[in-house]
Amino acid sequence: MTSNRGLGHRRMLLSLMAGFFLLWVALPLLFPNLAYLVYLLTAPLRYVGVFVHEMGHGLASLLTGGSFYWFQLDADGGAAITAGGWQSLVLLGGLLGPALCGSALLMVSTRATKLWIPYLILLLFFACGGYYMIKPVWMSSADYPLLAQWKVTHLLAVALPVLLMMACLLLLRATDAWQRLALQVLGIVMCYSAFSDTSYIFQYEALRNGMYSDVRVFASLFLPFSVQALPWLAFVFFALLIGLLNFALLGLGVMRALALPQPQ
Repeated sequence: MTSNRGLGHRRMLLSLMAGFFLLWVALPLLFPNLAYLVYLLTAPLRYVGVFVHEMGHGLASLLTGGSFYWFQLDADGGAAITAGGWQSLVLLGGLLGPALCGSALLMVSTRATKLWIPYLILLLFFACGGYYMIKPVWMSSADYPLLAQWKVTHLLAVALPVLLMMACLLLLRATDAWQRLALQVLGIVMCYSAFSDTSYIFQYEALRNGMYSDVRVFASLFLPFSVQALPWLAFVFFALLIGLLNFALLGLGVMRALALPQPQ
């Protein structure tokens, strides 16, 4: 039989998802005047998603034989500096990374019995991210011309993985209920961050830095057009595809997390 505690974890997940949806999606749509205030209040949470997005690019590059030099977070978002690897998977690593990680955390939050394992993985992930954020400090601009884009002020963002690591260490000593709650909150934040800035996914025009969105670059890999000449309708098709894949990952995570375990 399923314990009341197990049912409680699932009810908590539904409540958290509803609360985050109201704050993150419904409130700005129903009250446009509050949209900027909501954006400011949720900015720290959004940067968790940006962190995972950029790490997704970098780790995908490493896993497909490429290089991951560093990544940076700033007021405009973030950027991962990579080279080589399977470009389509490197792009998908960022586009789907937050929803994929968030979905996994949601499943673990209600189904795992040894919670120290996901927390250890999170600790290593955040530590790895911190390393790649400070890596430019000892890199040579003569060997890496793109290092000119990096600024010392980018080091301020290292506070994010440091705080996340501290939270993980504290939660390792917390009760089971608090550990599961934290995993659910982090999982929801990661999943929702994939949808929170749809303007990036659906941005056809060039970005402020003159580059193009990951979706537009991804679409150009499969069509006989350059990134600059990609037709708008083709771009919309791939943007919708990426959006649907993110939604499917979220749905999978929620369904698996809410599914009752089979009786032994």
